[in-house]
Amino acid sequence: MIPYFSLSSIIIGPITIQVWGSMVALGFLVALFLSLKEAKKNNIDEDSIWALLPLLLLAMVIGSKLFYIIFNFHSLQAGETLILLNSGFSLIGGLSFSVIVFFLFAKAKKINVYKLADSLIPGAILAIIITRIGCFLVYEHIGAITTLPWGRFYVDGTIRHPVNIYYMLSGLVIFLIICYLKRRQVKEGMLAFVFLVYYMTSRFLLDFTRCSDLNICNGHYIGLTNTQWILLLSLPLVLTIAKKKRVF
Repeated sequence: MIPYFSLSSIIIGPITIQVWGSMVALGFLVALFLSLKEAKKNNIDEDSIWALLPLLLLAMVIGSKLFYIIFNFHSLQAGETLILLNSGFSLIGGLSFSVIVFFLFAKAKKINVYKLADSLIPGAILAIIITRIGCFLVYEHIGAITTLPWGRFYVDGTIRHPVNIYYMLSGLVIFLIICYLKRRQVKEGMLAFVFLVYYMTSRFLLDFTRCSDLNICNGHYIGLTNTQWILLLSLPLVLTIAKKKRVF
């Protein structure tokens, strides 16, 4: 069993380091470094990456906070003292906003959307994995109660699915798949669509391991989380675009 702990901050003298925020920053730097390397290989101006990545980070923060507030407002209604403006983020909300900003940027700069997306994917996956490590350290995203030997203790004494470990392992799998495909020199856009289809499918399935028995859990509607409903409605659109592009 994984013991309960929550490392939200590290205090070094007069300096307080926020663990989750630091992991997000580290993920951004890793994504920037890899994206610059991939852009050079794909003959994309590196200045475009320098301009785009901060916009995507801003979209990620705004989108993740907005989605969290919208889909967790029930916590306040249930009498929780949760202050929504100061805690909690929704990765799917951040990714959704980032995708919109990405397309607007590519269109404005007249850059090949698929080539640009393929340049960003490896770094983006590592950034997600690093962010999930931060979520694990601060004990964000509580799992459903389980009897599995790798369960993680929660503050109330229950043993729950280590959801963030599942997310990290899932991210590692798709990163290895993307690395394999890169060596095969696949069609433009295939890396992006493979990532999207894999991420959306795996996230849909893994969300069944998230909790539903506490007020701070994600809201559920007809047995599915808010995120699962978004993915269920979005995946057919992604598959239709991929088919039209003939990347598979």
